[in-house]
This record gives sequence, structure tokens and C-alpha cells, in this order.
Amino acid sequence: MRDLIGPDFVRSKQEFDTRMPGKYLVVKCQDVLTIYNMEFTAKFFERQDTQGVQRFIDYFKTPELIFAHEHYDSGGTYSYALIYNGVLKRQFRSSQYYGEINFGELEGVEKEWQKNMDSTGDFGEVLYDNIRTGEQSEEIGLPFLVLTQLLFDKLGFDDWYEDRSRVLDEAFYVKKETADIPPPLSKQVVNSEGKKESPWWKFWWA
Repeated sequence: MRDLIGPDFVRSKQEFDTRMPGKYLVVKCQDVLTIYNMEFTAKFFERQDTQGVQRFIDYFKTPELIFAHEHYDSGGTYSYALIYNGVLKRQFRSSQYYGEINFGELEGVEKEWQKNMDSTGDFGEVLYDNIRTGEQSEEIGLPFLVLTQLLFDKLGFDDWYEDRSRVLDEAFYVKKETADIPPPLSKQVVNSEGKKESPWWKFWWA
């Protein structure tokens, strides 16, 4: 990882929010290496080619698949970019904050969803039907469903954190000068049941 992101980064036993600059979480699963960092992921959505991420492709010797994705429920950002053998084949982003991207060839999972021309939701929402499973979704919820299906289709899982048996190794990487500085503690809040809990973002990584 230090070869990839820089020699001034070291492993840390602390946990960090990977939306912050210079904070990486690296997880090695069977046949899959996952790198969590907001700035790193954003590079895969800056252009409709691989020029901005070519050094990553070269570093991993042009892997069969690079699957970059964003999943932010807040703001409705669901994005995915699929690079096969060094070629960007598909790039999609649905986001209230970053705008829309719809580039390349539809994946098989995406083709399964077709617009329902005969009916709408209770409040006039556009509906889509899955021609394989019979599942139905409002248009606004479709990007999340497709992203989840793509993760299962390409990687075999959508969240390694739910299945720890898949994890072979994991570590946070931060710059040396910040490695021993703990992240700021979040204040606990009281939920509707009167129990204390930490804010959602303390346990969430991008």
C-alpha cells in the first residue's frame, strides 16, 4: 500500500473516517482487495476514460476487474465504475450533490430492470420491473438496488463487514505524523428508546 499511496503512510491500529483526507482502510478478502478512501474513489468518476487512474491500473498489472463504487445514503449518492482489463466499460452516478453520470455499456443486471409503462406508484412515481425476478422498484430507489446487485454479481458480496469470515487482513493507513493521534470522539446522543448511542458516521466508511 505504501508503494501505491506514498511512503509517508503507515499502518495504524486506530480507526478513522475514510471520508477525511489521507485516511485509508485496506481490506484483503479472498480474491478481492478493497481500498476505502473518498478522494481515491472520486478519481474513478472524474473522466470517461482511465487517464486519471492509470497508475492504479498499472500498479495491479491490469487486473481483470476494478470495481469502484460510492454508497452514501445521505444525499442519495450511488455510483459504480467498472474497468475490465484496463478499459472503462461502465460508469454510473446518481447523486443529489455531484450530478448524474451515465456512460458506457449497460451491465446485465441493469438490463433486467425495465420501465413499467402501464402503471405508476400511489403518488405517481415511475416504476421499474425486474424481468427476471419480478421485483418492482420506484425509480428513485433503483440505483441502490442495482449497485447492490452488481456487487453480488461481480464480487460475491456487498459488504465484507457483515461476513468477517471473508477477511484475511485489514488495516488503516495514515500519514506517519498522524498515526498516533486518535480521531475526535463523537458525542453520544439519546435515541428514541432513551438509549445512548454514537452518531452513525462514527462506524461508517466510504
